[in-house]
Amino acid sequence: MKKLFLKDLVETFNFKILAGESKIANTEIKVYGLNRAGLELAGFFGQPNDNSKRLVLLSTKEYNYMMQFDLAIKRQKYETLMKSGIPAIVLTQKFTDPELTNIAKELNFPLLITDSDISTLNLTKKILEEYDQYIALQEEVHASLVNIFGKGILITGASGIGKSEATIDIIKKNHMFVGDDRIILTNKNNKIYGKSHPILQNLIEVRGIGIIDVSWTNGYQAIMYETEINMLIELIPFAQDGCDETERLGNEYQTVTILDKKIPSLKIPVKAGRNIANLIETAVAELKIKETGKARDIVEVMSERMKRE
Repeated sequence: MKKLFLKDLVETFNFKILAGESKIANTEIKVYGLNRAGLELAGFFGQPNDNSKRLVLLSTKEYNYMMQFDLAIKRQKYETLMKSGIPAIVLTQKFTDPELTNIAKELNFPLLITDSDISTLNLTKKILEEYDQYIALQEEVHASLVNIFGKGILITGASGIGKSEATIDIIKKNHMFVGDDRIILTNKNNKIYGKSHPILQNLIEVRGIGIIDVSWTNGYQAIMYETEINMLIELIPFAQDGCDETERLGNEYQTVTILDKKIPSLKIPVKAGRNIANLIETAVAELKIKETGKARDIVEVMSERMKRE
């Protein structure tokens, strides 16, 4: 995993350095998230932990709060915040107290300010998106990834089971292709997202044909750069003796844990004559129905019908 330093944020967002320039290159951001520091400016820091080392963002609310104090109290609050272990402070253009800059210069503390009038919400979102490239939990898996009816579906299974072939069929049904073979998964704010490894972006390998560029064969309208993972579908061999022991009844999904997050999962047996793309599409349609909370338990439905008979 790459390390994130203040200099990376300065270069990405074109932040202006107000103080602490000598520390920008070597100050590492180790903790995910931003802290608005309302409690800290009020004098409450809680128990020392990694949360105290989050980057701090100050904007309108913090400015209005600090303007009610005289110079001595403001100085004390600013100094305490800067000495609490945080890596840096980022200001929006709405925080205009020069005393903060003066103290930061005295302490040689990293103080940055955005050069645009971007809203605090959008700035926070963009910084967290940048964090995701460095700090968020990641792993790489051997799978195919598609988006069907707005749901990201991770297709796994043994090599040669037919993942890529099923993916080709799914694309031909006008669903979206995200990646094949090497999929990078990331936990962003407790949601799992997947995208293709950059080397294999838009590419899919089909035995007997070779490597295909989906953007050429199906157009860029079939390509999706990234998707949230809403279900994992594992393709498994149909039992050699012809007996299928997979679940046939029931209203609850099994789950699989990916990067500390539980994801609904389903196993689909593969054999000649089964249209796997159709089955995956149907499974996604069923998932969407269940997410509405209006799905009926099939066992109960059958039980009622048997009683009527």
